[in-house]
Amino acid sequence: MQNIIFDMDGTLIDSSRSITKSINYVRSHIGLPPIDKSVVTKNINLPDSNLPKVFYQTETYKEEHRKLFIEHYQKECIKDIEVYENIPEILEELSKNFILSVATNASDFFAKKMLSHLKIDHYFITVMGRNNVKNVKPHPEMVYKILETTGATKENTLLIGDSQKDELTAKNAEIDFVFVKWGFGESIYNPKSAENSKELIEKIYIKFNGSLTHS
Repeated sequence: MQNIIFDMDGTLIDSSRSITKSINYVRSHIGLPPIDKSVVTKNINLPDSNLPKVFYQTETYKEEHRKLFIEHYQKECIKDIEVYENIPEILEELSKNFILSVATNASDFFAKKMLSHLKIDHYFITVMGRNNVKNVKPHPEMVYKILETTGATKENTLLIGDSQKDELTAKNAEIDFVFVKWGFGESIYNPKSAENSKELIEKIYIKFNGSLTHS
């Protein structure tokens, strides 16, 4: 049973404008000026970034921050998102031969709402979010829970993501990783450049089968 786990933000969908708007909504309520989208996308997937410090100038998230963010994101999260250009084509092809899942540090409530809005939710057997685990990525707990759900083994599982945090998640879970060259983050090993759907699909089949030939 061959299993592919996708990161969501920056891998399947571009939610950068939506996330930035909600962060700036919180900042406006606590007396801070808005920050640029590039600051959000740079920091959100760095494993060692202190996000409360970057976004709200505090060492940890306060209850006020969480409440304001959720209040705004519930209303706005689907307004400024889009699926990356080649993703529907990739998912349609891969769903013929693999079990597909999502592992995201967003709440599964938001993730399912956004994936449904973009009409790609039906491709995934499970969506694992931050509220489903005690430890978010790059901790491997999400991967382990997905393996329990799908019945797949580590050897037959691949994680696809756009950031160092995703790469470290795969490393910590002892599974293979494929980096997409669009999205928010920067790979430890790969320069950012354009990559089309055929190239990504070919990488995946080579990982599992040694060729693009379908099993």
